[in-house]
Amino acid sequence: MSTQEADVSASLFVNEIPKWGEPSAHILNRPSLLECLSDYIRQVNLYGYRPDNRKVLAVRSSDRCVTLRNAGTPVRQEVYYFIEGELFPEEGTTRLPEGRDAEQLAEKLLTERYEQLSIWTAYDFTKGSPPGFRKPFDFPPVLKGSSDPNPEGKSRGSGVKGVNPLFFLPDPAPISAGESGFLPDVATGEILRYVTALVVTDFRNALPEGDNLPIWDAPLVGIASASDPLFERFQDPEVVGPGHRLPHEWLPGAQSIISIFLPFTKEITRNYTKGQRYSAIEFSSGKWNGSKFLNVVRRALLRFAEQHGATAVAPNIDPRYDSDGWLPFWSERHAAFAAGLGTFGLHQNFISEKGCLGRLCSVVTTLKLLPTIRTYTDIYGYCLYAFDASCHACIRRCPTGAVTDVGKIPGRCEQHGNKEHFKGWGYGSCGHCSTLIPCSREIPARIRNTITNNGEEPV
Repeated sequence: MSTQEADVSASLFVNEIPKWGEPSAHILNRPSLLECLSDYIRQVNLYGYRPDNRKVLAVRSSDRCVTLRNAGTPVRQEVYYFIEGELFPEEGTTRLPEGRDAEQLAEKLLTERYEQLSIWTAYDFTKGSPPGFRKPFDFPPVLKGSSDPNPEGKSRGSGVKGVNPLFFLPDPAPISAGESGFLPDVATGEILRYVTALVVTDFRNALPEGDNLPIWDAPLVGIASASDPLFERFQDPEVVGPGHRLPHEWLPGAQSIISIFLPFTKEITRNYTKGQRYSAIEFSSGKWNGSKFLNVVRRALLRFAEQHGATAVAPNIDPRYDSDGWLPFWSERHAAFAAGLGTFGLHQNFISEKGCLGRLCSVVTTLKLLPTIRTYTDIYGYCLYAFDASCHACIRRCPTGAVTDVGKIPGRCEQHGNKEHFKGWGYGSCGHCSTLIPCSREIPARIRNTITNNGEEPV
């Protein structure tokens, strides 16, 4: 391949995100966006003012150009933003004032929203933790840690017969009894209905390939108090690390954390068998396109909070989000643990009551919400290996040896070759350690005193 060909090939999947304050020309094509907004404003003001809730801005990954179209079937390597309600949540924003033409209003609106939309597009197109848009925190991290830190990093062995004594088990989490004596600003059931409706109705919850199968199934919602001492415990070096920011550092006045678990639909794994070395195309596509939908949910929860008179921040798509190697400034899995949604497994996936075959997202908000009661204290409480050493399914499933009987080796998954296998599709996620194992779709049955199919995924 020539240098010129290599440059063209690399430009098709531009993932570079500029540092805060640097030009963002590679993130979003401004002239095409201005043209689309101008055209939309003309259309909705042609016969009176009739905003169109179907219209979306479609951004291509190849050149970051924007087109205007109706919501429909997703196309590979594109992301979409509804103009009304998402880009412009305030009613009447696109109404054309008397004496002003469409280009003038479009330029005004674009000046106000271009940076925000560029950040959205950057996060939606970047695989993994984005390397840029680093708007620093205004203050150094507040380091509190737990009341019983382990500064030497000594392993606390499980003590369970048959479990490798080097398998690390942190101290038990405090029992969660929830909070009482107040009326929540919003019932948790209302949040669940809101996110469920989004999952069911939003056209972006679909694969761009084949029959456009749905990616995500009905969600789970958990709530944690922003003052839960677990968030201080997450700063200990043997948990996440000192870079993990506290809720009030993300949002002064934070009251609650809303955590969402989205399980993959069965269609995503119906062609994923135990015998194949690489994941099914539906799974790899679902992982990549599903990640973009997680950002849709995060942004929707920000609007939900605003609609209820509060504010919210989604740390994982906030410009201040960063990581120290594999240690993030905000861990979705640990936030979900605090919110009562489930525990970790040997494979380091998060196991909810709907299993580990799914993904997580969360927001920190000033809404006062009723915390979900945690029914566990052990961080590996739903893992059969940690429970009684009876299961090694995820160890056997891993093609690289990344999952061992002392935990998971960060980064080794990258050696699998799944990315090369699906290079032509633009995907590459492996899902061996979350599919076709007892905890894929539920809490492992043995902990509920029933029997699994000898290590096979429950039917």
